Amino acid sequence: MKIKIEDITDNGLSVDVSEEGNKIEAIAGGKLDFSIPSPVDAHLEFTKTDGNVYVAGDLKAKIRLNCSRCLKEFEEPLTTSFTDFFVRGSEKEKEKELRQEDLEVNYLTGPELDTDEIILGQLSLEAPMKPLCSPDCKGLCPKCGADLNLSECKCPKDEKTDSRFARLRDFKVK
Repeated sequence: MKIKIEDITDNGLSVDVSEEGNKIEAIAGGKLDFSIPSPVDAHLEFTKTDGNVYVAGDLKAKIRLNCSRCLKEFEEPLTTSFTDFFVRGSEKEKEKELRQEDLEVNYLTGPELDTDEIILGQLSLEAPMKPLCSPDCKGLCPKCGADLNLSECKCPKDEKTDSRFARLRDFKVK
């Protein structure tokens, strides 16, 4: 949904958005580490001051990830509250050296804001960097690839030394 900045009144603008996950994924162009299987629900509050826009919102969605240890696919619910600040500016201002306070600012380049882009940005920030299907996931055996969550693998336990370092096993300092 597009929000025209001129439509935001002095009292602000409140919007409830429910968007299909595949529509939000399409904005990213297939560059996400997760998928969005269900609709994303958000409540957004827009406030305008001097052409700048402040957005506060609540977001609820489920994302589908692959466990970084066992590679199984799992779904994780996300619920978050967030704020964004958009400032009128040009592309040249994006190229300047950033200060700490500049990290919380987005630049407005047109007359409207896209709620789908705001939602995608927040989902990307909330998605875990190292997703785990459970905190005690044992992962895969590095030799045979067996899922250690299901059973112990059949690999011999005595060969723990990397073959590249096998000659160092007999190395003695005099």
